[in-house]
Amino acid sequence: MLKDIRAGLADIRRGLSSWRTWRMLAWNDVRRRYRRSGLGQFWLTLSMAATIGGLGYVYSHLFGVDVSTYLPYIAVTFAAWSLISTAVIESCNALSEGDLLRQIPLPRSLFACRVIARNLIIAAHNVVIIPIVFIWFHVGINANILWLVLGLGLLVVNAFWIGYFLSILCARFRDIPQIVSSIMQVVFFVTPVIYLPEQLAQRSVSFLKWNPFANLLEVVRDPILGMVPSQWAITNCVLMAIVGLAVVVPFAGHYAPRVVYWL
Repeated sequence: MLKDIRAGLADIRRGLSSWRTWRMLAWNDVRRRYRRSGLGQFWLTLSMAATIGGLGYVYSHLFGVDVSTYLPYIAVTFAAWSLISTAVIESCNALSEGDLLRQIPLPRSLFACRVIARNLIIAAHNVVIIPIVFIWFHVGINANILWLVLGLGLLVVNAFWIGYFLSILCARFRDIPQIVSSIMQVVFFVTPVIYLPEQLAQRSVSFLKWNPFANLLEVVRDPILGMVPSQWAITNCVLMAIVGLAVVVPFAGHYAPRVVYWL
């Protein structure tokens, strides 16, 4: 057990210290996806803006919510949810995509960092939509925006251990990526992305507290909307990060060296 923990910590340490490598790979992934495109990476922004605008207009009427309240909310939640869900889903193929690991002995955690960095770059393009929507609907920000630093930190740490765990597991069992993708589609509907938490009955709001993705969404969403995340959400995200890392370190130390034989 101690040997696995030491091996897992060593792999994570090597992966984090190779930040120049995973940063370069992440940038290359985004550039390659939109190579020879006139707008390049900003197709991501236009696609997200069209989704937010269409859903915001339609669902504000369906839910009977003022569009000036609903559209800023959905702009923030969609940008945050896109970061969370895409990081989880893409982590499933982090180790199995390409032949890099077969050719160069790289730390396995580097590939989890690559996925997170890639999605943070994409999120940076999408976040441009939020100030435009806020200006249009005269939504201000306040000092609570500083809580976003903590929220993003918790999101990145949890996305790292989830992605690291899934990347190893999916390299061995190739059916799991499809299962994870299906689960995330269900989680989307039980997480307050397209609806406001206050629209739910009290019993449903209590259920949301036990949804880890709702807590991750809250610690990122609320500071942008000018609110302080609840102590419950922050505590749950911290505990989830601690427990997750405690599980994934020995798991990775034991199984990560075998990944190259599963590819």
